[in-house]
Amino acid sequence: MPRPTKKSERRAQILDAFERAVSRYGLDGATLDRVSEEAGLARALIRHNVGNREDLIEAFTKRFMENSDAAMASMVDHLPTEKPSTAMVNWLFQPGSSDTQLILASSALIMAGAHDRQLAKRMREWTDAFIARIEGVVKQDYPKASREARRAVATGISGIYFNSQSLAPLGVDTALRTRSHDAALRLLHTLDG
Repeated sequence: MPRPTKKSERRAQILDAFERAVSRYGLDGATLDRVSEEAGLARALIRHNVGNREDLIEAFTKRFMENSDAAMASMVDHLPTEKPSTAMVNWLFQPGSSDTQLILASSALIMAGAHDRQLAKRMREWTDAFIARIEGVVKQDYPKASREARRAVATGISGIYFNSQSLAPLGVDTALRTRSHDAALRLLHTLDG
């Protein structure tokens, strides 16, 4: 495999710095000056390797969605064949399964979507894809349940998950995580009947 070019290494370094800045200051507060400081690079190098601020936001959003999709695909690929939906819920709510910086970055993208229709559309598509993956796993255990019921359960599990993850940066106690996990399992098991 060929060695990555210096430009691709710099680009990754800059996008990592942008993610840290977004997680601290939000999308609007992640200025080129802050990214430059966070990356330890001159603004000119940021512009040379990624482009202007809009290019940086686009590259960051694209990378976020690709990484998120890859993480979900990997999780689904590693689920056991026996009761995969229960294993999925267990994985979603286990301690250490979340990345606080990534949670804050996703929250920043969602909030920025309130003022950017194109970004809002992309984040809705990202959310829909997340729910669809959960629904696909639920279908493996509950093939006879109606599509509407599976979709509702998948949406509910996603809502519980996103809520508990959004509170994680506050240092939420394990009791909330445990109750959220329990609620997601209870919702899943409504399909048992």
